[in-house]
Amino acid sequence: MQPDDTPSLRLINRIARASAWMGGIALMGSALMISIDLLLRRLLGFSMGGADEIAGYVLAIVSAWAFPIALLRRSHLRVDILYSRLSLKPRVGLDLLALGGMALFVGTLLFHVGGVLWDSIAYRSISTTPLQVPQWIPQSLWFAGYLFFASTILVLGYNSLMQLRQQRWAAANALIGINSVEEEIEEESRSSRGTTTREDR
Repeated sequence: MQPDDTPSLRLINRIARASAWMGGIALMGSALMISIDLLLRRLLGFSMGGADEIAGYVLAIVSAWAFPIALLRRSHLRVDILYSRLSLKPRVGLDLLALGGMALFVGTLLFHVGGVLWDSIAYRSISTTPLQVPQWIPQSLWFAGYLFFASTILVLGYNSLMQLRQQRWAAANALIGINSVEEEIEEESRSSRGTTTREDR
């Protein structure tokens, strides 16, 4: 069984990929909306209104939902001067320490984001703009992104510990470690081959 072959990891990966696609589409839509708004201002002298506000909501929400896919792809940056010189077991120990630190940070962040959302619901807050958007709507999606990020960390931590329980140190490292130079080169090569294949078709 591969490290990503457990039901929980498959589910988390599916949700993360779907959210990444939706986030990309939302960002492109926001960029298009702002471009149209700028052209209208420049050429016709009026504005749609609210484009910058909506883009701000989209950026905050998409950012929260992008963190899990970065974690699953092991794309977060780490200083690996010492890490790369260690043997496998100490590296896995540092990986677990890093994941634990991230869990603590995200848990704290989630607590405060939840507080902001709760206050917006309790006080029926709306934006002080012509759109008057009820703040609980974008904040709910923002909170959900961080909740999914926290869930991703828990799932990765649990699956890593299960791998260690079976003495599968390399499998645990493949889940929560950082990409080696060789793995990054291989990933870039796969991406290049995929792009070349699509262009040939």
